[in-house]
Parts: sequence; C-alpha cells; structure tokens
Amino acid sequence: MTSEKQNAADSYHNFSEFYDLYVGDFLDDLPMYEKYAVQVGGSVLEIGAGSGRLTIPLAQTGFDVAAMDVSATMLAILDDRLKGLPSVVRNRVQIIQADVCELELGAKFGLVMVPYYVFNYLLTPEAQSQALDRIKAHLADSGLVIVDAFIPMKRLASPDERQIRRPDVVDPATGNRIRSWNTFRLDTQSSIEYRFQRFEIESPNGELRVKEFTVERRYTLADDLERLFLSHGFKVSEVFTGYRGEPPQPDSEQLVYVLGVD
Repeated sequence: MTSEKQNAADSYHNFSEFYDLYVGDFLDDLPMYEKYAVQVGGSVLEIGAGSGRLTIPLAQTGFDVAAMDVSATMLAILDDRLKGLPSVVRNRVQIIQADVCELELGAKFGLVMVPYYVFNYLLTPEAQSQALDRIKAHLADSGLVIVDAFIPMKRLASPDERQIRRPDVVDPATGNRIRSWNTFRLDTQSSIEYRFQRFEIESPNGELRVKEFTVERRYTLADDLERLFLSHGFKVSEVFTGYRGEPPQPDSEQLVYVLGVD
C-alpha cells in the first residue's frame, strides 16, 4: 500500500494513471470551446491541459493549441498520445509545463480556456489573483477567457464528510481492475474541499495494490468570483451552468464564466 500527500505543485501527480479511465472520454464541454474558438479566431491557450482530453480533439479540428499544465505526469501522457497521431495534428500542439501563476510565453491568444475546475486548484486568493494577471497578459485584445468553476452549494448546505464509490473499471491497456472511493470533507473556514481518494488496483493474476492520496480544491462563491474577475480588469460577458448556456440556479454547483477585457 502507498499513502501519499498530494504534491502541491502537481495536483494530479497521483491521479494521472487513473484520469483517462474515469474522465478521459468526457467531452460534453468540447462543442462549447470549439464554438468560442471559432468566434474569436487565433490560437488557443489551454490552462490545465492534462492528458489532452480537449487538446487533441481541438487540434484534430484544426486549432493551434498551447497545452499548458503544471503536471509533468499528465503532460507525459499527452505527449505519448500525440506520438500516435498524424504530424499535421501533432504540429498544432505546443506542450508547455509551467505554473499559470508564473506564465510568460511572450504570445497572445484569442481564447484562453480554464476548463473543468482547474481554477479550483489555485488554493489561495494570492494564487487566484496571480493566475488571472498572467492569463490577462496572454489574452488578445478581442479575446475571451472561459473559466469552468466548481461551486459546492449543496455541500455547503451539508458539509459533513461523505463517501462516494466510483464504478469499477478495467484498464484496457493493462487488464487491471480498478475500484475507487472518494471521501469529501469541506472546510468552510479555509474554503478548501479535501478529497481523499482510495484506489484498489487488481492485476489479472490477482495481485492487489492500493493507492491513497488527498487532493485539495479551493471553492469561491459566485458573487465573489465575479468580483474577483472584475477586480482584475475582466468583464463577465456570459455566465451559465452546464455547457449549453443553461441559466444558473441558486444551487448550481458548476458555473461557466465567459470573460472579456474591460
């Protein structure tokens, strides 16, 4: 058994071997990003590109994508996936290992994507502010930023620890059976959600390996998020829940912000 504290600089260091099995085929948000990328034109900067869930289909569609992530382990998966694709697709992707709070690419982008709760892995107000400053510095004058944020309204109403069991899956690459459990605890004083994850990996010969680690995410309520964006010179062009423009509800746990430059 291994029990590890999550690497603060690489929030997906421990989760990377499981990510694509549980999340890799989620593409509900892809048409939304394609729509805005076409609307603004130019190249795309993806903050938290990970293993290429969005990067690769965007590149296959014809967009140039700067795929940035702090996680070397996730970007290694993306690099391996790109090697199996035609050169015309590979050449549209630039892989960048960097901390968004220190980002300095010397380029501007029509669309900056902060997808699927990446913003929540900025664990302090200072990190959030630094990231927004660096994102703005890389945004073209008529460009847009899209932030997909987690807002734990239902958990705030009942912040007690709770456990969720994930479906059993079999890794087609290894034949390993993988079972997982998530235990969530919300600290309302620090605005941090602690997510304890346990994975049981059973090989085809019956050997069992257990991996446990904790992931931290910071949540910011909707009104505070909007004030934060405005204070960094952005204007909120749209805000909705889901990926088809549904109006936010008081208990919406996910919000998408479309930001322009004020």
